[in-house]
Amino acid sequence: RHSLARKLATSAAVMSFWGAKVAPGATAEADTSAGQLLHLSQACLDPAAASGASSKVLVEQNGTSFAIAVLKEGGQECCALDLFLDLTEAKLKVEGKAAVHLTGYFESDDMDEDKDEDEAPAKAKASPKVEAKSSPKAEVK
Repeated sequence: RHSLARKLATSAAVMSFWGAKVAPGATAEADTSAGQLLHLSQACLDPAAASGASSKVLVEQNGTSFAIAVLKEGGQECCALDLFLDLTEAKLKVEGKAAVHLTGYFESDDMDEDKDEDEAPAKAKASPKVEAKSSPKAEVK
């Protein structure tokens, strides 16, 4: 029980909310520490977007841009995302006629390693394998 409480306290300390309002033609700004990943959770058009305005959210990495959300006022104004980005290697940009609100959270790059360490003892206690009994084969006529 104590290790779970410590794990939860550690997780809370390494995860923090992030949000940015990105104007058309601009790149999202974020202060990142080494070893932090941004979990991008959502992209939404600015509520003040003009009627019919649209924007694209792009990730630029290694000189190539990838569209991750295409938003349009009066249509799809929000897009749920589940992307982990290292902002030292990737940039988030907005193109179009409206600003976009990007939200997510930062987490330590080594959080998954901690999970693996905690799960290892549980795997060692797994039940022994039980071989399935074969059923009699039906005779084909």
